This record gives sequence, C-alpha cells and structure tokens, in this order.
Amino acid sequence: MIYLWKHHKLKLFLLLLFAPVLIKGQSANDAYNRGVNSMAIENYEDAIIHFNEAIERIPHFYEAYFERGRSYLYLNDFEKAINDLTNAIDYKSDFSDAFLYRAHAWSATGNHMRALDDYSHAISIDTKNLQAYLKRSEIHIRNSNLKPAIADLTKVIELGHENPNVYLNRGKLYEQKGDYELAFNDFCKALEMDSMHAEVRYERGVVLFKKEQFDEAASDLSLAMQQGINSQHIYQLRADAYFSSGDFDQAIEDYTTLINTFRQRNEETHYKRALSYYFAKEFEAAIRDFTRVIGQNRSHAEAYAYRADSYYKLGRKSQALNDYRLAININPDNPIIFEKRGEMLMQEGEIQKALEDFNKAIYLNPCASNFYNRAAVHAANENSSSACEDLRKAAELGHPEAKERLKIFCP
Repeated sequence: MIYLWKHHKLKLFLLLLFAPVLIKGQSANDAYNRGVNSMAIENYEDAIIHFNEAIERIPHFYEAYFERGRSYLYLNDFEKAINDLTNAIDYKSDFSDAFLYRAHAWSATGNHMRALDDYSHAISIDTKNLQAYLKRSEIHIRNSNLKPAIADLTKVIELGHENPNVYLNRGKLYEQKGDYELAFNDFCKALEMDSMHAEVRYERGVVLFKKEQFDEAASDLSLAMQQGINSQHIYQLRADAYFSSGDFDQAIEDYTTLINTFRQRNEETHYKRALSYYFAKEFEAAIRDFTRVIGQNRSHAEAYAYRADSYYKLGRKSQALNDYRLAININPDNPIIFEKRGEMLMQEGEIQKALEDFNKAIYLNPCASNFYNRAAVHAANENSSSACEDLRKAAELGHPEAKERLKIFCP
C-alpha cells in the first residue's frame, strides 16, 4: 500500500509538472488546425491570425511557419512569405516543400537565380517533387538554357505526370533546337491527350511547315483556327503552306484576308498573292497585284518579269517585252528574268535568242528547269546530243519530265 501511494504521488507530480506544456502544445495544434481550415476556404488573413497563435505558443513550430508563409505568398506579401519559409527551413533543413514555396516567392520578386537554387534544393531532398521540376524548367527556359529545361520536363514525364502542356512545352524546346522530329512526336503525344488543344495543334502545324510537309501543315493550322486561334501570323503561315503545296486558290483567300482584314497591304503580301494568281493562271488579277508591288517598289525585278509573262499569256507581247527590258535594267543578274523571257522567245520561234537567254539563266542559276528548257531549244535546233546532255543534267537535278523524255529520246 505504501508503494502504491508513492507511485500515484509520482504520477500526480509529473502531471502537474508537464500539464502546462501539454496544454500549450494542444492549444498550438488547435490554432494550427484552425489556420489550415481557414486556408482551405482561402481566408488567408484569418489563417495568419491562427498561425500567429500557434507560433506564440510553440516558437519552433515549423509547420506553422510554413503555412503562414504560404498564406503570405497567396496574399502577395512576398517578403513576409520568404521570412516565414526561411524560418521553417531553419527549424527543419530537409523541408522540401518549404524550399519549393520559398522559390515561388523568390520568383515573384524577380529573383530567379535564388528561386533556381531553392527549386534545386527541393529536388535534392525529394527527387519526385514534380512542381519543383516544372518550375525549375520555367526558369531554365527564361534563361534560354534549353538542355536542362528539356531534362526537367523529361523527368516530369518519367515520373508519370500525364499533362499535354508538359509535352507542348518540351516540344517547343525541341523546335527551338531544330529537332523537328522530336518536337513533332511531343505534339502528337499532347494531341492524343487533348485533341482540342488549339496551341498544340498550331505548334504542330508550324513544325510540319518547317519539315516541308505543307499539306499537313495547312490542315493542322486550319484546325487550330477552328479551335480559336485567328491571329495574323496563323493566316500568314497557312497562306504560305497553301502556296508551297500548290493550293493557290486557298493561298489567294488567305493572302486576301491578310490584305483586307489585317491591313497587310505591303509589298511582300501583294507579291505572294500576285504569284498565287499567276500560278493559278488568273493573269489579269496577277497583273493587278504585280502592278501594286511595282508601285511600292520600282526596283522589284521579279515583279516585272512575272508581270511580263502574264502580259504574254494574255497575248500582250509588246507590254511583255517592255517589262523584260525594265527588269533587266534593274537587275541584269536575276535568272528568273532570262528564264521567263527565254520561254516566251521559244514559243515565238526565236530559237537563237531563246538559247542565249537560257544560257544566261543557267549561268546565273543552274537549276533543273533551266536545263530542261535549254534541252527543248537544242531539240528545236536538231542538236540531239546537246539536248540529251541537258536532259540528263535536268534529270539528275530532279526534273520529273526530263527523266521520262530521256527514256524516249536518249536511250
């Protein structure tokens, strides 16, 4: 009985001794929980009051410092946020999320290098911290450090984060590096996740254009436009894609939109529409646009040359010859002038003059079409060996009709 009495007396003594501490800890936890509840409903001012109470009761309460720091961050009071998050880190040096949120605060103040250090600390503590990788990649992108940015986004993907924007951002980085195939693959993956993602559709269209897949590029850009992207730039890109794919009617529509809706009444846009009219064999419309180009730039030799050919196609030979003369005076080293005039002279039966023009065109630009045209002149002169020699050269340079004619005329 004496032993039991002494034992109960010791328990009572310890309870009386530690009760204030236990009560204080319980009160701090209650205040902390109230603060967390206030944060959950985005009442950050009240949350701060509760966290203040928790910290007053337990000065080393690092979770309360962390949450109060986050509350200040959400209220855009970045200095106080940094101070509280620093206290949390001082009391718990392996607190990954405290480094993460302090990095957010540093970024908000424009101190991106400190933010970069904190994101790296967060990752060193928790190698699966997705937010840290994502945010660190943004700083790398801001600093034009493409390789580490790609590495961070790749890590996010490896950790299983399925988000089309991650693939979008990595794809854009690959595109900047000129790795168009890798960029294309990322954009395809993003579209598998969200086929209605307009920006991804647009970016894939850009990459397809750079890969010279013009039909596919125009298709993607059209879908992006249907999904809400209707900027001047996308019309410009789609117009150029249509033009490069040979869909001149659609190119004309887009260049017209650029001219009328976006007020792009400049030399370049009128010239591209003029060429579209020319290749669509709408020569009157082409002449009007080439004339506009010449009005904006009297030294545009190619506009004179194409206008000359358009005049000739409409049976206006004297105007064509005058434009060729003007074009040569402006730039006697432009091969297009001699190529086009050579074609006219050949059709007019002026074989020797045509030959002189094609010789000049080849000297300035030894391309497949010029060799092919000169082969026709040699054939008209019954110079079969020279004709076959030029056909072989044209075929080597990729002229499809030259390859067929070689089989027939030069076995």
